[in-house]
Amino acid sequence: MPLIAISTDKPEESAKFATDYGIRFPLLYDEDAKVARDYTGVSYDDTAIPGVVITRADGTIAFRQIAETKDDRLSAAQVLAEVDRTLGTHGDGVAGGYQALARTQLRVEAGGGTSLHAAASVLWPLARYVVVGPWLETDRGNLGVDAALGLRLPLLADTAAIEAFAIGGSTLWRDYNYGGEVGLWVAWTPRFGFHLDGGVRWTRDDAGTSHSWFVTAGVSWLLEPAAHPAAGGR
Repeated sequence: MPLIAISTDKPEESAKFATDYGIRFPLLYDEDAKVARDYTGVSYDDTAIPGVVITRADGTIAFRQIAETKDDRLSAAQVLAEVDRTLGTHGDGVAGGYQALARTQLRVEAGGGTSLHAAASVLWPLARYVVVGPWLETDRGNLGVDAALGLRLPLLADTAAIEAFAIGGSTLWRDYNYGGEVGLWVAWTPRFGFHLDGGVRWTRDDAGTSHSWFVTAGVSWLLEPAAHPAAGGR
């Protein structure tokens, strides 16, 4: 079934919104809130009231839900469930949120502690709670070529997570290093996130083992997977 969104936002505003949030279905302009008056209503100051309307093929309304506040609005999973219930269709369910945790992350971070510390990584989600990927980091002037395994506890409908990483590898192939970090990651938009972390790093060479600690802040670029979890099978 076709999906469209109608709002009183100007076409150029809707186009930017669609680009920022990766929206692929049509966003239509409701000039003077004419459509809103017929389907969801307007407030005392002629502002369109948000809502979800499911119509049958003949144009009659099968379901209508009015939501004046964000807390009242249906999730994507709830909307699809209502489509199944009212139209007698069947399809794959979807998880709530925009599935930021299902996206590959290109991350950079920098900070200090015992010395200046910086890192860049690419993290692939193996599952809801696990990510892996290559990890490059500098600490005390040494470059570490590492691999990372991360565990995370999703928060806020999968738009944030508490993370813990185990990291290990070689420092320019002369010695080896290992360590870990924990922190909080938050998706600011479906495309970008930020994170705060703290960790410890050990380096082993001919002179023995040394360690350092650090606190970093970073940003991540979120790449949408080829098969988006929210796409469903409809």
